[in-house]
Amino acid sequence: MEGVESKKDLANYLKQHFNGLALREPLFFSWTNALRFDLQNGEPSSEDYFKEVDKRSSALFEAIFRQTEDVFVIYIEYKWKRRKIRFSNYCFKQINALKRTDIDYFVVRHLYEKQKDDIYNIAITKVKAIDINHKNVLKAIANTDFPPREPRFKFLNNPNIYFINISRNVIFHMYDDRGLDIIASDINILKPIYQKYNSWILNTNREHIDKIMA
Repeated sequence: MEGVESKKDLANYLKQHFNGLALREPLFFSWTNALRFDLQNGEPSSEDYFKEVDKRSSALFEAIFRQTEDVFVIYIEYKWKRRKIRFSNYCFKQINALKRTDIDYFVVRHLYEKQKDDIYNIAITKVKAIDINHKNVLKAIANTDFPPREPRFKFLNNPNIYFINISRNVIFHMYDDRGLDIIASDINILKPIYQKYNSWILNTNREHIDKIMA
C-alpha cells in the first residue's frame, strides 16, 4: 500500500498531466485523446448480457493497468444532506489491505453547475493495481441500475469512480453498464488499445475517434 494522497496532490497531478482537468462526466468529451467503448451486446434481460459487460470492462481495465503500477482511485458521490463517504463502502472493500489512514476525504462545490446544492464528496487513495479487485468494482457499477442484482452500488450512492494510471497518465471511467471512457495525456498510449479492441468502440463516436487515432 502506497499510502494516502491529498486533494492537493491530485490537483497538482491533473494540472501537470491533464491541464487541470476536472474529473466529471462525460470524461470522453473533456479531453482530446479519448476513447469511448460500448460494453453492451444485446438487451439487459439475460445473464449473457452482463457477462459480456463484465468481460469487456475487465479486459479494457487490464489493458491499461499493469499489476505493479501505481493507481489513483478517486471515488465521487453527490453530497445528499449530511451524507458522507463511508470507509465501509463496497469499493474500498475491494482494495486489499486498505486502511482508513490511506484515504483522504474532501468536498468539491460546483463540479457541474454553479448552484449551492452542486456539492460532491470525494475520497482519494493511491494503491498498486494488483491490490484492486477491479472485476468486482466494475461488476457493481454494471449492476447499479438493475436491482436486485449484486454486487451493486445503491441508488443513493451511485458513485463515479475514476482510476488513474500514474505511470502512464491514463484515466479510466466506467459510467454504467453501457460503456466506459479512457483518456490519456499521450495519444500513443491509446493507439494499441484502439486497434486491439476496435470492434468495441461506440459506433456513435466512431467517426470522431477514427479521426483522432488516424
